[in-house]
Amino acid sequence: MSLLQALGADVDSAAVIQRRQAMLEADTVAFLAAAARKADRLARLPGGSLEHTRRSLVAEVATTLLIPEVTAAQRIDEAEMLSDFLPATFAALAHGEISYRHAQAVIRQAGSLPESAHAEFEAAVVPKAATQTAAQLAIHARKLRERMHPESIDDRHRAARDERAVWLEKERDGMATLVCHLPAVAAFAIDDTLDQLARSLRAPDEARTYSQLRADALADLLLHRDGGTATRARGIAANIAVTVPVLTLLGRAGGPAELRGYGPIDLDTARRLTAAAPTVTRILTDPITGVRLSVGRDRYKVPADLRAAVILDDENCRFPGCARRADRCDLDHTTDWAHGGETGLDNLAALCRRHHTLKHQTDWTVSAAAGRALHWTSPSGARHATRPPDHALDSDGPRPRLERLLRSIGPLPDEAPF
Repeated sequence: MSLLQALGADVDSAAVIQRRQAMLEADTVAFLAAAARKADRLARLPGGSLEHTRRSLVAEVATTLLIPEVTAAQRIDEAEMLSDFLPATFAALAHGEISYRHAQAVIRQAGSLPESAHAEFEAAVVPKAATQTAAQLAIHARKLRERMHPESIDDRHRAARDERAVWLEKERDGMATLVCHLPAVAAFAIDDTLDQLARSLRAPDEARTYSQLRADALADLLLHRDGGTATRARGIAANIAVTVPVLTLLGRAGGPAELRGYGPIDLDTARRLTAAAPTVTRILTDPITGVRLSVGRDRYKVPADLRAAVILDDENCRFPGCARRADRCDLDHTTDWAHGGETGLDNLAALCRRHHTLKHQTDWTVSAAAGRALHWTSPSGARHATRPPDHALDSDGPRPRLERLLRSIGPLPDEAPF
């Protein structure tokens, strides 16, 4: 056995252990759910109290498993949800097909849906877990939950907006975490501004990392400590892309608007942003699949409109498991230009700098397939596939020809953002 084959065998063995861990987690879920049912039966006995019985159960689980009572209460709630309301998710966990973190991602989004919607929600979400990280599954589940929720996102956003706040969490070693709970559009605009500031501050003699530059830029702006940072910020326009079905924009349909990188947003905000946009780009999509149509270019440099199409279609880096936003990635020719690869939608993919370098400087290989799928092969021979997000979810089903309206504050540059 070669060294690479031995390496691959070690990783495969770790995957087997991970499946066993998932199965054991399912056993834990079953026992906790059974304990909760017994506690409920005790509460119904003469003189029983549901509140006191549940408190006692939480204390027993916490002291036995040596976990905080808050964590114990959460595990009990999750066990009951999986056991009583999410059978497909529980079965996938019991067979080792998903991890407990994947199951938690499903629980978090399913919990606020009516019970009648759980089966449809699971049918759309659980199969994705086989090819997604828990973080990626959480994003997909959140988007799907937004579309399936019986209450309109406009009503829910108006209520949720009242909960906007900023709070401080004390950390160790003289540090603290500042948390901002804001409407998604505002939060993404702030994030993009910090990204542009951090990149503008990079220099050959700059020792700070990208994350440190973002943090320092935020502090400088809020505390007015650095005139240079403030001056740079005044010249920056945040790049926000909002996709809106044209019929929705005209008030003739109820399809959701989408904030790139986040998911569905309320239509009032989407209409306001689109009305104020200095430029609007029409993106034609297939009416059934939602796939954005290609406009090929016979040159190496990727023009801005094609770059926008790739970014919109990919949404994130196309390496397996990577969640870096596509607009902060390089655009890579899957088949190298020097080897006959074309500069077209089917041969371009967003790759973050780390995985772009991995593709070209190591023995990882990638090939393109139908539907812009990418098939990756590791040096040890392991195979992985990635596909663009399912844009068919962007509409309420098959419709006549759809046109999406992209709202961008500031044009996308031809060059990659590095």
